[in-house]
Amino acid sequence: MQQRLVVFSPLFVMRSHLPEPLVVHIEKRSLGLKESQLIHGQGHQEPLLNTEAELTHHLIFQAREDKDASHCAVPISTSLIKQIVNKTGNEDNPEHILADFYGPKTTTESSWPYITKDTDRSALEPLSQWDSPMQVKLSRWKSGLNTLLVELLPWALMVNDSQWDLWLFEGETIVLQIPAGKVIVPPNFKEAFQIGIYWAHTNTVHKSKALKLVHDLTSPRWKEGTSSVVVTLDEEGYVEVDIALGAYPGKQKVCQFCVSSVVRHGVQILQIEDRTILVNNTPYSIHYRPLLTNHVLGGCEQVCEMPEGTVFTLPPSEDSSLAKPCSVPCWDLLQTSVQGKVEFPLPVRHMIFSLFLRPDAGVGTTAWSVPTPVRPDLPRQSLSIPVDQVSGGGLSSRAIVLTYQEHLGVTYMTLNEDPCPRMLIENKCPVSLLLKENVKETPRTEVYCHPLPANCSLHHELYYHIYSFPECRQREQLPTLQLKTMSDNSTTNWTDPIDINCPGTQVVFLPGFGCLYIHVSYERGTLVLSLAPEGSADAVINQHRRFSKLSVRILLSEASVALSDDITNPSGSMELLRLTLTKLLLSLVPAPISLPPELAEDSAMASSSFSVLMTDATLIEIYCYSLQVDNQLYNRTSFHFPILLCQDHRGATEPEGSWSSDVNPTESPEVLEEFKHSCFLQLKMTLTGDRHTVEEVSFQLQPARVYIEDTFVYYIKTLFDTYIPSRPGESKRGREPGAALILPAQVVDSVQALVHPVRLQKLTIQPVHLLVSIHASLKLYIASDHTPLSFSVFERGPLFTTARQLVHALAMHYAAGALFRAGWVVGSLEILGSPASLVRSIGNGVSDFFRLPYEGLTRGPGAFVSGVSRGTTSFVKHISKGTLTSITNLATSLARNMDRLSLDEEHYTRQEEWRRELPESLGDGLRQGLSRLGISLLGAVAGIVDQPMQNFQKNWEMQSSAGSKAKGVISGVGKGIVGVFTKPIGGAAELVSQTGYGILHGAGLWQLPKQLYLPAEEKSALASNSHLKYVWKMLQSLGRPELHMALEVTIVSGSGQEHAGCLLLTSEVLFVVSLCEDTQQQAFPITEVECQQEPEQQSQLTLTLQQQTVTSDTEADGVRERLSEQQYQRLVDYVIRASQFLSPSPASLQLQPPVTLAEAPPSVTKCYRYMVDPVFAKVFVSKFTIVKNKALRIGFH
Repeated sequence: MQQRLVVFSPLFVMRSHLPEPLVVHIEKRSLGLKESQLIHGQGHQEPLLNTEAELTHHLIFQAREDKDASHCAVPISTSLIKQIVNKTGNEDNPEHILADFYGPKTTTESSWPYITKDTDRSALEPLSQWDSPMQVKLSRWKSGLNTLLVELLPWALMVNDSQWDLWLFEGETIVLQIPAGKVIVPPNFKEAFQIGIYWAHTNTVHKSKALKLVHDLTSPRWKEGTSSVVVTLDEEGYVEVDIALGAYPGKQKVCQFCVSSVVRHGVQILQIEDRTILVNNTPYSIHYRPLLTNHVLGGCEQVCEMPEGTVFTLPPSEDSSLAKPCSVPCWDLLQTSVQGKVEFPLPVRHMIFSLFLRPDAGVGTTAWSVPTPVRPDLPRQSLSIPVDQVSGGGLSSRAIVLTYQEHLGVTYMTLNEDPCPRMLIENKCPVSLLLKENVKETPRTEVYCHPLPANCSLHHELYYHIYSFPECRQREQLPTLQLKTMSDNSTTNWTDPIDINCPGTQVVFLPGFGCLYIHVSYERGTLVLSLAPEGSADAVINQHRRFSKLSVRILLSEASVALSDDITNPSGSMELLRLTLTKLLLSLVPAPISLPPELAEDSAMASSSFSVLMTDATLIEIYCYSLQVDNQLYNRTSFHFPILLCQDHRGATEPEGSWSSDVNPTESPEVLEEFKHSCFLQLKMTLTGDRHTVEEVSFQLQPARVYIEDTFVYYIKTLFDTYIPSRPGESKRGREPGAALILPAQVVDSVQALVHPVRLQKLTIQPVHLLVSIHASLKLYIASDHTPLSFSVFERGPLFTTARQLVHALAMHYAAGALFRAGWVVGSLEILGSPASLVRSIGNGVSDFFRLPYEGLTRGPGAFVSGVSRGTTSFVKHISKGTLTSITNLATSLARNMDRLSLDEEHYTRQEEWRRELPESLGDGLRQGLSRLGISLLGAVAGIVDQPMQNFQKNWEMQSSAGSKAKGVISGVGKGIVGVFTKPIGGAAELVSQTGYGILHGAGLWQLPKQLYLPAEEKSALASNSHLKYVWKMLQSLGRPELHMALEVTIVSGSGQEHAGCLLLTSEVLFVVSLCEDTQQQAFPITEVECQQEPEQQSQLTLTLQQQTVTSDTEADGVRERLSEQQYQRLVDYVIRASQFLSPSPASLQLQPPVTLAEAPPSVTKCYRYMVDPVFAKVFVSKFTIVKNKALRIGFH
């Protein structure tokens, strides 16, 4: 059955890239007709109306009705469509044609004017400018269609995304003005152009350096002999432009711009934007001053001087929307220079911040933060921004993170609340202090002294912290600090250096004040420095008290996690990987409160293990005796290894009685420590009191074996790629009215990594020893057998870095360890006979030959004789094992490579499948080796005839040409000849290999680890029904059904027959569904049925239904018979209890007849039995009771 797709499309489509609409005059000169049509600009596509086929049309463009039309006409006709289609090729795939119109939008192209960085303005407004060259481009509109696309392209577009109204100069002539947020078509430049800003204070237009566009296609030709002071701008690049405003020193300002250029659709897009963008992600309104200074604002012995300048305000971010970025309009220039001249290059950029409502209202320098340098080598800085003083309290601050990211010439600076401040300084003294940091190395920027007003609490970040981020250092020694009083007397001396590496309390003498108690502690990773006078020292020194805590230990005999594939195979689930943990101990205990004596003496160790001094710290420990990762695809496909990771054979046996159903290792501290020491995997984590911050991590892994196969890795990677749905490329969001600036994705990702760094006080990975086996099935089979790799300890701390930097440090550490063991890797190659494994086996044998007798000699003559016997046995065993393993590996590698070189895919696949059947003894090895040698010899002879016949048959079925058939026959002959030499050699090598494996297996010298569990197969047809199926299929009649529980049971009929069923518990009805028939069998009202679990037989569930019988028609009409048995009993009980509170009169007592209870209506009881899992039965009975009580309005519901 053939399908035909008929698409109606216009003959011509017009697309204008100009900023504003234009009028197109369509002339049909052969008919003497002329029509006009308005074409919208800014990249919109519109069909040309009233056009005819097989007729030449002439297009004339006109800007406005009051302007003259263009002098040249552009002829178009349907013959041009045919020429373009013949050149590009006709793609008549219906799927591609429909995808262009109805498929997802996969284009990543930005909207007009095609710049990737959007602005913070509501819309870019165009300006009229037509003194520029234009270009008309003819192309195919869409694939598979015969529609001609006519595009009108300007030579360039200029976008002003800055906050300033700019002037454009060409030489000394003002060309035009570009208001902020406008788009123009620039004129045809004859010379280099300049950008200017009108400054009202000087009544002058200040200009930038000249810019020259460098490209060959779209820009006009330049005059020869241009000025030397010219900045060149490539068509794909950016340049930085500075404009100095003002003429008086100290009153000058500098505007910094970034002029970028890109080419889109053959049009060069010139974008002018402010170079610095600020984003306030905090809920506070922040004031800031941008400064450009090259002189010191404050020396190392005095407070930083805050100069006068323009104050700008960043609005707070709202929770409902993203923060609105704001550009920095201008910078205050603090430079001593000649009047009217600005020296280049410009000085370093600085910023100061404040959270005061009115920072200039006579507060002074305490209202502003310390000047922050804006530099690319400082990606993250933690600022201490002062806030308004609380009534009766001292000065305080907020910790704000300032991040620096540069993208395409624009600097993006974001302000976020610091989730992990580095330091908090509490000055409880009645005098103001000055804090100085003693920098060990020559600082790369100015290190300012930090003022500490009286009774203040301020955040702080050391210069060492700023410049060491994000490095991962092995041991960090913080610099010393010094203090002095802030007084008018400049001769006040500094205190002695204060060491803040050791938590605790120390006393220093502060000149001009007296003794000062300094307490160093850590709270959630923040270094808290408390300064107090001698009289209030007790308030500073924290008395550590141990709060009562709960210790939890969980012991699991075995835990197994399987990764299954339910997507690629619709008929059932296929198990891929299985992780098995044996004898798992999870422990949650309070962290130790004191250091061991040997560690307490070392201040460096004390600083690196400071968390033990913290109260409320929690220690989480995970111990696993055995761990194994199985390849569950081993039995399905031709993979070489059944497992991926397991522990190496232990030298000592498992401690007896350390784990069983009767013996708990946690009951005895000695047994528990012995068990922990013998575990394969050990993980320790220390949490702070908030239970969210990880302070220390320690990981230890015993010697392990790793088996890697490249075909398995590729298979898993390909399989995982199918799990992730392919998402079409999201188009860039265009400018919408009121939309804010959209930050580049790279900047957003970097900011998140910088604001939330990896913070650990100590990270320790103990030495790792691995035996790695690798099989690489490339053009040549290369294998490495049990290569020993040893990696030294990885210890870092304190850590304050990004995740990427930490991963890089880990990769470099272990890559260096693998590089140092490169000799063992080469020596373990099977193609060389694994000489490294042979040397290692001989070394182990010689070691045992001397070690075991020596150990026996220390215990007595009998042990010595036993040691000599065991040492000799071990020596012979290792020598034999090493020699046989080397020969077997060499033969196996040779056989695999010969099978590959035979160019016979069928022969190679058959050999790989047979090779998986390892022999168990010498006889099995000889039998399998001889049979495969015979098959290889037979295949070598038969391949001369079989290979040409296979190629000929394949080409015949594909109905190839005679030349292809002849080529296939010749290729088959060549494969057959190659197989004559390779197959016998491979068969002989396989004989040696199988014989060697048989000897090793039979003697117990070699054994591959086996899977702990065979893969489980789950058929989709046997899967249980979901709740959604019952709700959609069977419970729609209830209106708004609420399914409380669906329990699969075995229905037992009255005759004893059993069949599968399901109980559906809803709010009103209990349904019984037959699974084999997939239909509803019974429905019981909740209020008339009882559900209980049989005490003697826990797996039996009994439903008891009570039905009333009607005795007469008269009673059937009464209210009593309309009540259920339970309702009737409740009514009788209520009447009896309520009658006790009545006080009748004597007259009513005389007339009242004796009260007798009526008999309950007769009822019929029926019982239904169901077999179910006892655990699920208890849950179902509980839920049934809750639902029934709610239906009867019993209890609180």
